[in-house]
Amino acid sequence: MSLRIALVLLLLAIAYLSLTPTTSVSVGSDKLGHLIAYGALMINVGLVTLPKMKHFRNGIIFAISYGMLMEIGQYFVPGRTFSMYDMVANISGVGVGIIISLLLGKAIQRLLKKWKLI
Repeated sequence: MSLRIALVLLLLAIAYLSLTPTTSVSVGSDKLGHLIAYGALMINVGLVTLPKMKHFRNGIIFAISYGMLMEIGQYFVPGRTFSMYDMVANISGVGVGIIISLLLGKAIQRLLKKWKLI
């Protein structure tokens, strides 16, 4: 249950950070932030959906779609712009999250159970 709560909070945080109007111009590349955010999202989705591969595949589709929708939504937010490079960073983060979920998901789940977090 706590993984699902964490997933909802992560979705809300990404939406807030993606869709909040801004007047400041970011210096440097924010692509690493996109990669980390969507990697964390996919790891959380993986922890919730594994070991059922059908659910995991649906989670992948959801995470990619969410990243695309957040990026499209930025087109309509003052101070934000749509960027294909950000979308690529989002999808790359999902890819990193997939790899981590498949390689370490079961170990992370055992650790969380041991610590009584799930």
